[in-house]
Amino acid sequence: MMHNFDLFEPYPISPVKITRLAGYGSINYQVEDLDGQTYLFKHHMDPNSIKRIKAENKIMTYLSKQLPIEVSSPSYDELITYPDHSFSRMLCFINGIFLKDIEATSELSFNFGKIIALSHQSLSTYRDADIEAYDHKWNLINCLDSIEDIFLISDPTQQKIVNYFLEQYKQICAVSIRKLPKQIVHNDLNDWNVLVEGDQIKGIIDFGDICYAPKICDLAIAMSYLLLDTPNPLIRAIALIEGYLSIQKLDEKEIDLLYYLIPARLCVSVISSNKERSQGNTEDYIFVTEQKAWTLLSKWLKINPILFANSLNKSLALKRINIESNLISKRKEYINSALSLSFDDPIHMTSAAFQYMYSADGNTYLDAYNNIPHVGHCHPKVTQAAVAQIGKLNTNTRYLYDALISYSERLLKHFPDSLNKVIFVNSGSEASDLAIRIAQNHTSSKHILVLEDGYHGHTNMGMNISAYKFNQNGGDEVNKNVTVLPLPKIYRGHRNSGNAYALEAITIIDDLLAKGVTPAAFIAEPISGCGGQIPLADGYLQTLYPYLKKKGIVCISDEVQVGFGRMGNVFWGYQLYDIVPDLVILGKPMGNGHPIGGVISTLALSESFDNGIEFFSSFGGNPVSMQIAHAVLDVIEEENLQNNAAEVGKYFDQYAKSLITNYPQIGDIRNQGLFLGLELVHPNTLAPATTYAAKVKNELKKRFILTGTDGPKKNVLKLKPPLCFTIQNVNQFFDAFEESMKQTSV
Repeated sequence: MMHNFDLFEPYPISPVKITRLAGYGSINYQVEDLDGQTYLFKHHMDPNSIKRIKAENKIMTYLSKQLPIEVSSPSYDELITYPDHSFSRMLCFINGIFLKDIEATSELSFNFGKIIALSHQSLSTYRDADIEAYDHKWNLINCLDSIEDIFLISDPTQQKIVNYFLEQYKQICAVSIRKLPKQIVHNDLNDWNVLVEGDQIKGIIDFGDICYAPKICDLAIAMSYLLLDTPNPLIRAIALIEGYLSIQKLDEKEIDLLYYLIPARLCVSVISSNKERSQGNTEDYIFVTEQKAWTLLSKWLKINPILFANSLNKSLALKRINIESNLISKRKEYINSALSLSFDDPIHMTSAAFQYMYSADGNTYLDAYNNIPHVGHCHPKVTQAAVAQIGKLNTNTRYLYDALISYSERLLKHFPDSLNKVIFVNSGSEASDLAIRIAQNHTSSKHILVLEDGYHGHTNMGMNISAYKFNQNGGDEVNKNVTVLPLPKIYRGHRNSGNAYALEAITIIDDLLAKGVTPAAFIAEPISGCGGQIPLADGYLQTLYPYLKKKGIVCISDEVQVGFGRMGNVFWGYQLYDIVPDLVILGKPMGNGHPIGGVISTLALSESFDNGIEFFSSFGGNPVSMQIAHAVLDVIEEENLQNNAAEVGKYFDQYAKSLITNYPQIGDIRNQGLFLGLELVHPNTLAPATTYAAKVKNELKKRFILTGTDGPKKNVLKLKPPLCFTIQNVNQFFDAFEESMKQTSV
């Protein structure tokens, strides 16, 4: 092995001090000479890279003459080769402050943009076959090559963020980026490679990742590092773009790509860091920006792509066309008016990520309302499962295929042994309808017991058994084959215990039996969603279920809204009461937005349903749906979302209780995991504050929080967020909630 001073022998210098520097791809030294000159010495161990390094040297020499800043160009033109086939080069050393060590002002960001544009301008016609042929992972065109190493990121929450942004790149950038003109670019203008002096750029170093790529990639890389560790990335981004545009042009398509290219670069960086760590590399230089990159990636999820593009497009004097009013008029023209919109001032949504939704006007909404995207909007694992399977096979249950069996087996492991058969359909409504049909077939009876304010779907049967619907204006009267039992609620209820409500229900049922009416089934949600997020009073189902089973009445648990870990401490809502139903209805969260539903039953019910009339659902249980459902269970387990629901729900409950003294209009707090409700009342009378609740909901919308109101009087503010909801999200909600209450009188 050669000693340090032996390496420098071929150069006409007299080293007096040699300092090892951090670096990647070469061994680097700062060399101070006897005559007071300082050099950067780079020792390269790979002899196959010599042609590329020569080309790199030529480009640095060229740029040093073109740019109004210092460039770490060669001090000596020739490369020195050694007997072991390694080689070296000597570059000028630039003294200065690294960009990483200062708080970048808007003026500095502007000037940085100018320098990037000048470098692009200088290299726009520069050609070099060796550089153009050199391909590597740091070229953003190749960022998807890193996907195979995502598994090295051990934190599942971090892994999903990287997976999401690379999936967005794949869908939006992968094809279009390759159609853009290419040129030679620096490709690594990170905050360690840029030196500053005041608000000016002093120099650029390290051309080791130079490549042939669209100039917008180079701009995205520079921006991804400039935006690290700043509370408002948009301010710096706009300043840099304006500086760039003062020299070079960009078009609208390039600006649109920039939003996705910035996190793509950060994703490649954090994947690379985790790969190096897995290989035992502990060099600080490799990991120095990793934590800041994670922070920016999390922050990037909160930035609407349209807001980012529109903010930058102002510099291009471009304005997006607002199509919202046209959408409303077209909706009125074509869509049945029975389908409502959530707000008087509707939101035009364009995309979403996990617990965030992005609107066409550039706003980002925190989704505290939509329980259908159970593991988060557009979760990449779910998306990828759908794409992979739909491109391979999609058929029906009259054929054999693995996904139906593997998912059924996996799902049933979440139930007790007595619940061991499943039928898949396309929605919770279908599942509800099917469950009633199974129960009626089994008992040879048509009569159904339901709860006050319950909701079980939009089919004809679903409407017949949903008091929440048939008791509304325009609803039919109670069907002759339906008996409505009182909702067992404690707050503002007419009984003081679950057992008392159960005894009341038993009295009603006994009266039916005495009249010769034998109910086929009792159907209830473990927590009444449309009733106002109301948990059934403790003791109710524990007392009622044994009675019903003794009478041969089928017990149906509707888990469409509360199942799959949303309850936090338990996976299914019925487990809260230490009971076991005969039929379980599944829906909404099962496919994270993909239409899937199912009915879980006992063997006895399953066998009686097979009475010679074939049951068939064209799409129920198809391979695509099954693989999506698999992915949802994967995410719940890998990201520990059931536990997250328990912890975040508990925090919500504590926070809400701390507000009661100052806000007596909070009449009751409902909390079970992430199935949450705040009943709003008139403080003096405790009467439902219906108008007030609607105002609060709309005030929250103005503060970019999505919630809804429910209950028979629409005075319960309900929250059913994706299970990735965080404690920080709860803080954000209550900050907005308090502001909304202060702005609204009861």
